[in-house]
Amino acid sequence: MVGKKIRAYREFRGYSQIQLAELSGINVGTIRKYELGIRNPKPDQLEKIATALGLNVSVFLDFNIETVGDVLSILFAIDDSVNLSLSETSDQKIAMTFDNPTMQDFFKKWCQFKNVYKKEKAEILAIEDEDKRQEELDKLNATQEEWKLRAMGTTIGCHTVIKKGFKDLSIRTCDLT
Repeated sequence: MVGKKIRAYREFRGYSQIQLAELSGINVGTIRKYELGIRNPKPDQLEKIATALGLNVSVFLDFNIETVGDVLSILFAIDDSVNLSLSETSDQKIAMTFDNPTMQDFFKKWCQFKNVYKKEKAEILAIEDEDKRQEELDKLNATQEEWKLRAMGTTIGCHTVIKKGFKDLSIRTCDLT
């Protein structure tokens, strides 16, 4: 999985494997093996690759989220970092708020993307030809993955520091389901 992410970010930045090797100081054959999943980079190598790509190394990390406890662990960590607040809405849903204008802007964009994605997916699912429907779903899912890569690969996703202490700023997330 790490290899796929390395390749995706490398391509997103428009670099060849040779260019990434030069920028990171890692042998091009090693880069190739990472991308093919033959080898996994050690933490120091991953840091060099992240730096060469202008990313925070955390974008390469995978979270194994399988249980409610896993989700709670992440939410507790977010709360420790950015003062997560929860409130019940009039329709008995739970809204998350926290103090950070950068996150407010991101969630607004994410909401817009999710709404377009949901609409397009509904249209695709109505296609009767199974092969055509699957082809269109694959394209839509690839678009979603690219959106995520772009979100994580930007300055906002990688380098904006979010810590407790920002006052009087709030974000309300939309229904992302």
